Amino acid sequence: MSSLTESYLCETDIPATSASFEATTDDFLKSVATAEKSALLLDFDGTLAPFRVDPAVVRPWAHIPKLLTEIQRSARTRIAIVTGRPAETVASQLGMHPHPEIWGLHGAERLSPDGKLDREQLRPENNTTLNEARLAARTAADGFRPPLRVEEKWNAVVVHWRGRSAHAAHTAEELTLKLFSPLAGADGLKLLQFDGGIELRAGRNKGDAVRLMLNELDHDVPVAYLGDDTTDEDAFHALLESSLRPNRRLGVLVRREWRSTAAQAWLRPPGQLRGFLASWARAVEC
Repeated sequence: MSSLTESYLCETDIPATSASFEATTDDFLKSVATAEKSALLLDFDGTLAPFRVDPAVVRPWAHIPKLLTEIQRSARTRIAIVTGRPAETVASQLGMHPHPEIWGLHGAERLSPDGKLDREQLRPENNTTLNEARLAARTAADGFRPPLRVEEKWNAVVVHWRGRSAHAAHTAEELTLKLFSPLAGADGLKLLQFDGGIELRAGRNKGDAVRLMLNELDHDVPVAYLGDDTTDEDAFHALLESSLRPNRRLGVLVRREWRSTAAQAWLRPPGQLRGFLASWARAVEC
């Protein structure tokens, strides 16, 4: 198994801790190579695929589905996608056949490779509050030209402004916070800010999804989580708080620019991401 050193040396403007990132990642991949089973958990948008203004056209970066398929075929790694999108939407866009398990809507949905879909049950009062938020969001969005995109999920409502000017994005953010903040915290509703929008949602977050999966794994299985956005920090913290040994848990920030994070490593997509997945595939090929 080769080191990731070369992929780091070709980059610039990397924090001084990049050497420790590399050592941590290589140490973790050694544990994957020697373990009978491992788990690879990944966000979708911004991690496996680039952001697009139109979410319907999003597809993974080139070669990513092929590398994930190679890992999946080894039968030594449990792959799971943990995404804010509906699980069935990601299944159709991922480009893997069969697709791995997918935890959609931040963990509120669980789609098995055989197509079985399980959903978290919401409280009746959650639906009442969300309906109020949906109406307010639609009314506010119509005040923009062109109107903001409002995404209505069964457990959430999301206002998007990706692709707008800096001024329009700031105005949209302020207005959405004003609408949603009074509703956050009521009966477990949470406000999630992410790159290009705000979501008011009920139910699990990505950290909850990771904890549920950890409960299904043997206590010493190497587990990695790859994500880019602030919503992935819940997952990074779930790994840090687990009982796994340090060399058997790895949070990886996947984004082109560094930001403060609870992750232990950083990869710039798509090149370093491909390198990491290729190293994982080699680690489990025997």
